[in-house]
Amino acid sequence: MSTQVVIPKEIEDLINVVSERWGYYFGKRVLMSELMRVTATERAIVRAIGQKIQAKISEYMENGTDVREDVKVLQSELMRVKAALKEKSTPFYEKMRPLNKALSYLDKEVIPRALEAVTGEKVAPRFQLSDNVYKALETRKR
Repeated sequence: MSTQVVIPKEIEDLINVVSERWGYYFGKRVLMSELMRVTATERAIVRAIGQKIQAKISEYMENGTDVREDVKVLQSELMRVKAALKEKSTPFYEKMRPLNKALSYLDKEVIPRALEAVTGEKVAPRFQLSDNVYKALETRKR
């Protein structure tokens, strides 16, 4: 004998929209991970050039050494690498843009309406963590 559970339409709608929202979120995370993997070299070069520029500025501040030409060269190299990074990143950001818009729309409009339909109350701002969330976060720190 099988029993079928009947779920009210409002709850079914809420479950479906939350499921859709998490699907978009995980899709975005996959794209972001791939973006970080593909651009690792360029991001490392940008970081290294930034550190070199900072070292030159520190050298100037500490010793009064004229580092203008070195900084100009490093800045032009930095601009070149950032342009390459942007070019490599653009397709990923274009794929993520609609996901971000969908997440924002669902989080700000659809899910609060669905929660209100189920509970009869509007979602209200909260400024303190519930005890169970606080405890869960504390155990994750360890």
